[in-house]
Amino acid sequence: MKAKQKTLRVFDIQIKNEVDFFPYMDKNLILLKEYFLILSGNITPKVTKYLDKNNLCFIIADDCNLKLITKSNKPTKNDTMPRVASKKVENVTNSSQSSATIVEVKKIETLVFEKTIRSGEEVIHDGDVTIFGRVNSAAKVIAEGNVEVYGTIDGLVQCDGDYMIVKDLGNGHIIFNGDILEKELFDGNLKKITYSNNAGAFVKDIFETKNNKKKN
Repeated sequence: MKAKQKTLRVFDIQIKNEVDFFPYMDKNLILLKEYFLILSGNITPKVTKYLDKNNLCFIIADDCNLKLITKSNKPTKNDTMPRVASKKVENVTNSSQSSATIVEVKKIETLVFEKTIRSGEEVIHDGDVTIFGRVNSAAKVIAEGNVEVYGTIDGLVQCDGDYMIVKDLGNGHIIFNGDILEKELFDGNLKKITYSNNAGAFVKDIFETKNNKKKN
């Protein structure tokens, strides 16, 4: 027998009623098929039948005891930054001796793509990702750091960092710190996406922000 820990991508879905549930699932079905779903709330036989029919992998929250990490209780980058080495350096003076501990921190590089991320390509990175091209359909970009995409997104972009910069969302999907962003939030103008523990993902026009500062 062998056991090996795996990283599982999960969506925690709280169902209020069937009227909202089915349109939401139909809209995001292609995306959610790649995730494990934890359901809570009003879970009716129609809901479970729908999930089984579409071959979605799910479990009811009341049937298990899982600790879910959300944005609010997620460790900060300073807590999770890998440390390469720690060494002690002795500083000797005429009258006394003192010591200092120097911690060498490994900096995670930023991936920069001056091209289109083509269909079937997967970019998975634990740092920042910048893309000066498109993200085509069936392409995936998953980053623990910040993400900037200056072309249209027709594939999947998942960002767990502090912010995203996005120009346009086509037929793809954006997941920012666990929130699925609606296509209607994007109009071809450059947007900055940040996160608030109280309000969730917040999308604003970068150039409108600059113009407002100038007026003030």
